[in-house]
Amino acid sequence: MSPWSSLESIPGLSNFPSRWQFRLGDHFPAFKILCLQPNADQPQSYPCPRECGCWHRIIRRHDATGAVAACRCTPPNCPDLALTNDDITPLEVNRPKLGRALCRALLLNSKPADLALPFTAQIGSWSADPVPAILTIQTDPELFRRVVADLVATLNQPFILLAPTATHLDAHCQQLLARVRAAFFALESHLILTPSGTLQPRAPPGELFARFTPQPKEPDEDVARRAFALVQQFDPETLAVFRLYCVDALSAAETAAKCHSSKSTVIRRLKLIHAKTGISPIHLRQLSPHIAKIEDQINDPRARHIYRQNLIDDQEPGGSEP
Repeated sequence: MSPWSSLESIPGLSNFPSRWQFRLGDHFPAFKILCLQPNADQPQSYPCPRECGCWHRIIRRHDATGAVAACRCTPPNCPDLALTNDDITPLEVNRPKLGRALCRALLLNSKPADLALPFTAQIGSWSADPVPAILTIQTDPELFRRVVADLVATLNQPFILLAPTATHLDAHCQQLLARVRAAFFALESHLILTPSGTLQPRAPPGELFARFTPQPKEPDEDVARRAFALVQQFDPETLAVFRLYCVDALSAAETAAKCHSSKSTVIRRLKLIHAKTGISPIHLRQLSPHIAKIEDQINDPRARHIYRQNLIDDQEPGGSEP
């Protein structure tokens, strides 16, 4: 089961660890790191593990070391459960933390804002325009439709709508989004949850949100072209770091794993890239659509020789400044 579908199956986004474990399966440890946190509530009932439909009454121990959950069936026919404090402490989704993780993975500018809608908030924005990126997590399809309608009416502009899955997205919702040129993205289709509890995009965010990216500006294209020319002079290891971190938008830790090196080595190579190009790696990420365009031009056999010569000419003394 996709870890994202669990978010749409637990009302209130809070439940006992055993229920999260049941829904998430092998994804539970990573998902807990990603966004689950203890809830301060002290529930009085615990679900029967026999799935008989009853809820055991939680009786906390006087020494605060745990609890016993007693069967409420009439007559009682389920054994009492010995539970630890962790067992009876609900885990809830830390939505701000999840929003920040999504922003990092999707290269969104973090810009949280409360929209006064149930389990819905703006987490960030895309591009310099900026286009709002909104996360909604719903367990009920009717409530999902109402949220979509409210967002369309309130924002009345293009926006990015994120949800765990596309389960609740129907034709009516799609029509509403189309009215304002908004677009829907299901997290399960575009993000991978790693065992370490981080998120990795399946495709570069620049491609995913291309329709929301302003048309390339000549200065940015020029900067990207000159940076690309300088990067080609790096050693293969540094070039690999550039590709993984600046173009594919992997984190420093993920880049290190792909390169079979340490995170400190990756950071050192990123500093070298910054020093040689004069452009920070974060800014290079923003230029990745232009860099991809340059690579396509270079890979065209008909243009390869001419374009490479242009790159070299631009680096000669007397060339125009970026």
